[in-house]
Amino acid sequence: MLRNRFLLYPVFLLLFLFLVDSIFRIPYIQMLAKLDLTAVNYRAKEELVQTLIQNRTAPGFKSDKKLMVVLGSSRLLFFNHEELVDFYPEWEIYNLSSAVTTPAYYDYQLSLLLDKGIKPDLVVMETDANQFNQNSVFKSSNLTYSFDLGYVLSNASIFGKDHVSFYLGRTLFAVGTYKPYLDQMWRNYKNPYFFNLVAMNQATYDHIIKNNGNGLSPIADFYEKNANSLLLTSHRTLDWLFASYVPSKMQYAFFEKILTRLQEGKIKTIIVRPVSSPDFEALLEDQPLVKDWENRVGTISKKYNQSILDLKKDPSYSCNAFADGGHVASECYRTIMRSILLAYYQRFGSEHQ
Repeated sequence: MLRNRFLLYPVFLLLFLFLVDSIFRIPYIQMLAKLDLTAVNYRAKEELVQTLIQNRTAPGFKSDKKLMVVLGSSRLLFFNHEELVDFYPEWEIYNLSSAVTTPAYYDYQLSLLLDKGIKPDLVVMETDANQFNQNSVFKSSNLTYSFDLGYVLSNASIFGKDHVSFYLGRTLFAVGTYKPYLDQMWRNYKNPYFFNLVAMNQATYDHIIKNNGNGLSPIADFYEKNANSLLLTSHRTLDWLFASYVPSKMQYAFFEKILTRLQEGKIKTIIVRPVSSPDFEALLEDQPLVKDWENRVGTISKKYNQSILDLKKDPSYSCNAFADGGHVASECYRTIMRSILLAYYQRFGSEHQ
């Protein structure tokens, strides 16, 4: 045995690698390696979902409020929780939106609730062409910061081998997410504002948990007054989202999976297409891929007796303030929710009389 001890070297090497990797599971080390609010949003939403499940499945739970669940991206992230409570006291609204999301992420969040027997009175789900891009940042956002192993394995046929392998690699090794670039970590450590950034991350997390998932806007009540800046950010957003666009069969499959479960559970649903600045909308009009997406999503939606609430065409929506080319200003969130609930009562009002 001693003469063949070299056979143990790979085992020792693997153990050593896992030991080094475990260092990058320490929150402080992760902050040094990657100062990114994206991870905070996903981590907070994971905690929020578990809180929702615990509250709703607790023995003797009773509530006279209807449950609304919002599944969206950064464009449905920044509702004012206090205003929602004041304006719509009959609703308990949980916002499970995060930055750069997709139908796969929505299905994951919805599955966590439905598998525990929690049936929302209304599901609000965002849809947009950029969520169905095979070459989006799906791997670096959704696969890196969300999903659990059981969900990925149970949906492996939809995810595909490449995405499953990527997820397993990021799950097994923390350095897949928190790169061990020592020079960058040292610069972050020496940064005099480092602890301010740490405090910002914690404040963002606390705000999301306290406000039922509604995000802490980094620009508060700001809206862009410069038309040239809106045009510039519209072009940048278009280039970022659609430069290498390829329709994703996976995301269309998850979209249909969501609608199937919602139909089977007889859950009322509003599918929302958020509005962007007129400059960005004009740029989209010239994109054949957007027309193709509209046709495909519209066809799938009709198959399940759903229709898409396109806010730019909705007469009840009235707000013309934008944070940048692709995002409305925070003041517009009031009219977004008003349009959503107006559509809800128009479509399902007879069921509540």
